[in-house]
Amino acid sequence: MKKSILSPVAALLLATSSFVLSLPALAHDDHHAAVEMLPGLDKQQIRLADITPYIERFQNHPVFTHQRIGTSYQGRPIHRFSVGSGDTVVLMWSQMHGDESTATPALFDLMQKIATDSHWREHWQDKITLHMIPMVNPDGAELAQRYNVQGIDINRDARALQTPEGRLLMQQGQALAPDFGFNLHDQSRYYEVGHTGKQATISLLAPAFNQAKDMNEKRHRAMQLIGDLKTVGDALIPGYMGRYNDTFAERAFGDNFAAMGISTILIESGAYPNDPNRQKAREVNGAMLVRAIDSIASAAYEQQTLAPYHSIPMNNSNSFKDVILDQVQVIDGAHNYRIDIGVNRSDESGVIREVGDLSMFPAFERYQGKNYVYQAGRAHAIPAEGLVLSHHDYLKLIAQGYTHFSGDAAQLSVRTHLPVLVNPRNLPGSRPQQRQQATFLLTEQDNVVMAVLAGVILQLQ
Repeated sequence: MKKSILSPVAALLLATSSFVLSLPALAHDDHHAAVEMLPGLDKQQIRLADITPYIERFQNHPVFTHQRIGTSYQGRPIHRFSVGSGDTVVLMWSQMHGDESTATPALFDLMQKIATDSHWREHWQDKITLHMIPMVNPDGAELAQRYNVQGIDINRDARALQTPEGRLLMQQGQALAPDFGFNLHDQSRYYEVGHTGKQATISLLAPAFNQAKDMNEKRHRAMQLIGDLKTVGDALIPGYMGRYNDTFAERAFGDNFAAMGISTILIESGAYPNDPNRQKAREVNGAMLVRAIDSIASAAYEQQTLAPYHSIPMNNSNSFKDVILDQVQVIDGAHNYRIDIGVNRSDESGVIREVGDLSMFPAFERYQGKNYVYQAGRAHAIPAEGLVLSHHDYLKLIAQGYTHFSGDAAQLSVRTHLPVLVNPRNLPGSRPQQRQQATFLLTEQDNVVMAVLAGVILQLQ
């Protein structure tokens, strides 16, 4: 039977459990790096409606040239804003993946700075022509999904061009022939900077242009510019900056643009402590884009060696776990052993990501479980006459060993903010296993002391 979750749990299933958004003020080493963060865009998911007020603001601003360059598969507009008249052409684009929202607000933050800081703008506008395409994939953004509505990853469509969005981006790359391209994405919150135990809040890359990962003048130039951007990351997020994997992806836009002779810079935005909406990464994006404009206009990047680029630690992909329960005892018949249990969360559920020795992995939340015994949860039958489930009653049922319900979900009226599962599938049994639903109990002296409900941790004692 189909699993159903009757209470909204998305707010509980973030990378850390109790976020208080309190970000330190920017400590810039020059005033040009300061970028105002526009209101209304402090969200996990940015849709076209969120940016429409700013599209309307800047398309009528005399500094910018605005063009509606095309439409998505479902007919949503795709916009380009341009500024400057210089010979060096720079192209920036964001949200090719619809659920990767961080850089789109950063582009509008950059536009705000361009529009309001005339002193800064005058230093480069006759040297650079800057084009910005925010939200390449508005249909995917509307659905909060990576792909476009054809189900195609636009960033794997640079060769076949089966998507209207991919065709449009390639047309822009060919027609504008940029000297520099900024490919702005979001990365998994599970990425770690090397083996430091710190999330990769920003990852940088000068992508390869062939399988051999050869070096040419244009890739060398991208690495030099990234060396300049590194100074921004070192100042704003010391220790939270990594380098993305440079394995050549023959279908990806960044790699194909690099092969076309565009010095391409990938900026991937990731997690930061106590920052569910990635506002720190947004802030650093804006500061890095300002620095990039300054460096390109002044040719300051040409003074960089490749040492700063290569000194950026490599990402350690899928290292972080949302939750690790250390040294939990499992009693399975005649067998008795201890394991660490790693749990990852999605918007509506949680999954046991790994079991075994997880001592080397960092986690957003970590609990010592050496005094606890793993116990599979039981199902509480929903009576035919229905059940009103108050928060207090739910806690009592959990303490009695119930983690989910069986029966007619329509007969259950929920009065709790905790996840409530009805007829869930793939629950762990006597031994927790990878890829099973993260719903189970931990006991101490036969008393339930902790419940894991769809990946959400509830401490009863």
